[in-house]
Amino acid sequence: MPLMIVRGTMILATAAWAAGEVLMRRSPTADRVARWIWTAGIALAAAHVVLAFALIYAWNHEAAVAATMRQTIDRFGWGWRGAIYVNYVFLSMWFADVCWWWLAPASHASRPLRVETLRLVLFTFMFMNGAIVFASGTGRLVGIASLAAVLLASPAARHPAARIPV
Repeated sequence: MPLMIVRGTMILATAAWAAGEVLMRRSPTADRVARWIWTAGIALAAAHVVLAFALIYAWNHEAAVAATMRQTIDRFGWGWRGAIYVNYVFLSMWFADVCWWWLAPASHASRPLRVETLRLVLFTFMFMNGAIVFASGTGRLVGIASLAAVLLASPAARHPAARIPV
């Protein structure tokens, strides 16, 4: 049961990420909804980390590092102790993006397309790995559907009027 709870929070975070990406900058109303969903997504991802440490790793960081490395070895045949830190950096970037969106929506909405594209590529890469490569069952299905939705909702199709902060 604890594993199901831990996985469930990240499955929901994945769906929230995708919904936020799809709705972002489509219209002022969709953008407001996207910002709330985006915020819920990082909150769920943070809950996932806290629950994993509490319920799976007994607050033992070394156990989490070893488990992450073991999963990487299982998938790719090689492991790296730093993989968990990549996840921490990603979550920090997502949190920073949420803060930026709430504190300076005009700046967030008008960031250069290169910056937005780089962010989207990074997030897509992280979710592809976490929600497809390293997931199974329902998590993988949600990951595939989420990734497909994000890739079909290109940033180029975002409505220019939605760049006005709401």
